[in-house]
Amino acid sequence: MKKRVVVIGAGLCGSVVSTLLRDDFEVTVVEQGRKKKPLFTDVDCPTGELNTSINRAEGLGGTTNYWHNALIELAADDLRKAGIVPATIAPYYQKAWSFFLGKSELDDCNRARDANLAHLQSAISTVAHMVLPQARHNVWQLANKTNPGADIAVEYGHAEKIVAPTAGARGYVEIREAHGDRGLRRLDADVVVTCAGGLGTPVLLARSLGQDDGFVPGYHDHPMAYVAKVKLRPDSRLKAISCTTTRAAEVRAGIVYETDDLKTVVYLRPAVDLRLGSITGPARYILSDLRNDPFSPKKIMMLLGNLEAVREAILFKTGLGFRGDYYSVLILGEQTPLPTRGIAMTTGKRPLLNWEVTPAELASYDASVTKFLAEFAADIVEHEVVPTPTWAFRNAAHHSGTANQFCAVPGDASLDFFAAKGLPGAFVCDGSVLRAGGIANSGLTLVALSYRLAELIRADA
Repeated sequence: MKKRVVVIGAGLCGSVVSTLLRDDFEVTVVEQGRKKKPLFTDVDCPTGELNTSINRAEGLGGTTNYWHNALIELAADDLRKAGIVPATIAPYYQKAWSFFLGKSELDDCNRARDANLAHLQSAISTVAHMVLPQARHNVWQLANKTNPGADIAVEYGHAEKIVAPTAGARGYVEIREAHGDRGLRRLDADVVVTCAGGLGTPVLLARSLGQDDGFVPGYHDHPMAYVAKVKLRPDSRLKAISCTTTRAAEVRAGIVYETDDLKTVVYLRPAVDLRLGSITGPARYILSDLRNDPFSPKKIMMLLGNLEAVREAILFKTGLGFRGDYYSVLILGEQTPLPTRGIAMTTGKRPLLNWEVTPAELASYDASVTKFLAEFAADIVEHEVVPTPTWAFRNAAHHSGTANQFCAVPGDASLDFFAAKGLPGAFVCDGSVLRAGGIANSGLTLVALSYRLAELIRADA
């Protein structure tokens, strides 16, 4: 009889891991609900603006029903900070790229990457290579198409607790029915892989270890803010690299600066002019927010109150603005895990997320923006900068680092990297397992880690 694997969460990692294990194990996936919908009320956040437009979702595919597929490899130094040995992850990165793009499509993206590097690489900055496939995927569907095989059972409900095996008894996952009052039920499991995300997984692990009331430290993301507008020379090299379209994807280059051991990446977004109102008001991300919450009266009123932001969003979404001279400067900054930044839990209440930008981080980001303006002074005809104390940060929805205290030993070459301490047979595979994240979207790295974990579980069995 095959061993039973229970995968908690059918999002990015859960979809990939479950389809990779389907032929070697009896696989059951636990997903919160049948209906695909964003989660707006599963966590409170009193310390900063929480990105809810592509943030967390339920239904098969999870957040990938809404995400923009931004694919970036972590740089070698970021991988080491995250507890990952660059040489060990390289073949799995190749698998992850191939999961999303065919060979000829990837070759096109790599040619655009090489051209951007030739234009921009300098002694002052480096280049972040972002690929956005034009075909957006619900990863549950993509993973099942890419990795077909034995049936995967799907159970709908909220995973409340993982119970480790004892002498003579199998472990199990305790599930509360998705919508109803049927109480708790058990799913027997020889192996549990929790892929509930950077906010869901630490809460589940804490409850499984009897820490229903407590604080989970170590949270990090890469907070984002619009900080300036620039007018570029008509022949500026920055226009050539802002957005390159291939047959299968858009390739964008971010310009990365490091100050006081923290990275800041600068991206350019098309603008109408140098006025700052469109990037300082609450409507600056309004089209993305409305995409997943289209009937919100509050957001509709914000939309009507800042039509300039709408015009610039359309210039960006259609790509037409990349032919112009005006651009907004969007930054994403690196955060380090701190004992004071994380998730607070109280029985009977929603978890509280604290993700604030510290004064030291703000000073680092500010210095890096100054470096960008100085390095490209010859390309920038005019600029207007938002006063630093008023930079309005929003988290980037790549919740990371929150399983650090629960996982065994850094180093992705063995199952220890993924193993949950105190819960034999339980493993973590989502953003919460990343000890650090740099300034890169974590999705590609998480798919690579999903391939790595599935291989290790098969070998261990």
